[in-house]
Amino acid sequence: MNLPDKSEQVAKDKLREMQCKFNPLSRCDGSVMYCQGATVVISAVLGPVEVKTQNLSIDGSYLECNYRPKAGLPQVKERIREAAVRDVLELALLSEAYPRSKMSLQIQELEDRGSIDACALNSACLAMLIGGLPLKCSFAAVHCIINEQGEYILDPDQRETEHERASFTFAFDSLEGNLLLVQTKGSFKIAEFNDVESLCRSASAEILQFYRTSISNYHCRRSDTKTSEEQMET
Repeated sequence: MNLPDKSEQVAKDKLREMQCKFNPLSRCDGSVMYCQGATVVISAVLGPVEVKTQNLSIDGSYLECNYRPKAGLPQVKERIREAAVRDVLELALLSEAYPRSKMSLQIQELEDRGSIDACALNSACLAMLIGGLPLKCSFAAVHCIINEQGEYILDPDQRETEHERASFTFAFDSLEGNLLLVQTKGSFKIAEFNDVESLCRSASAEILQFYRTSISNYHCRRSDTKTSEEQMET
């Protein structure tokens, strides 16, 4: 599939188009297929469910997180991505609400066309929200790079990442915009880091608004469908 460069569609300081489909899977408590540009991830949550004795905690629930690549078995980079998602969720999840239980999150990569780390985190948050799992706050992740010319590129696609000098992934909470995750790679100056953080923080507000709009529209459609069915029965 030939996809046009992001530069032909979206400015370098703008996010790619976001789309999501709620509950495409039936055998879980909540699921979402999340697309950001041509990058696609599907996440599913299950819980609270019974937990094995070795993972039991009287203070809170145990969080299980698994990330699966598009093909083959998980490698080191997938394990690092999985650990990052787990770390953010442990900060956001209200585990005290369901002690002696387990919350399970499964993430399946469908297409990686850039910014896969941020997309995985955003899909995980949406799956938690639509599945009704207790959260202290929602969160939004944003990926940004600095290219060889020193330009800041927000939410880069696969072609743009080939020319990166440094890359950054930030996750912000929805309450006060606190940082939940920072991942960096490459060489950069402190001033560049501060500029990228400010750019990503502004973009996170757009993602959080997308969450609100998408979930509101989903529940409105469900309510309208239920009302129509009741009227037909009457």
